[in-house]
Amino acid sequence: MKKTGSLKVSLASGMGRDHLVMHPNDGFDLGLMRVEHPVQLCVNESLESYLKGEVGDTEEVRIGLLNECPVATILVGAALHRRLGDPSRAVVLFDGQRLYVHSQST
Repeated sequence: MKKTGSLKVSLASGMGRDHLVMHPNDGFDLGLMRVEHPVQLCVNESLESYLKGEVGDTEEVRIGLLNECPVATILVGAALHRRLGDPSRAVVLFDGQRLYVHSQST
């Protein structure tokens, strides 16, 4: 399983609930190389369940890797931000299919 360091979670106007953006360097930490990746985002699932491989609620999202995105930042739309629990910072984990955004307190 791959993960990023702590990333700032920022709102991006006009971005849908099925899309998030990060800098290619942060995507590389997850093993992502293409400009866009469809993945299953784990929602309403605990970190413990995710780490055990227990599949809970998932929804398909697209991760975009853009140089215009600041390093150590995830850009999300308001709907997805709410769905993730309104985090200000997060660590992103990826098992090759499922993505988990683990909120961190600041």
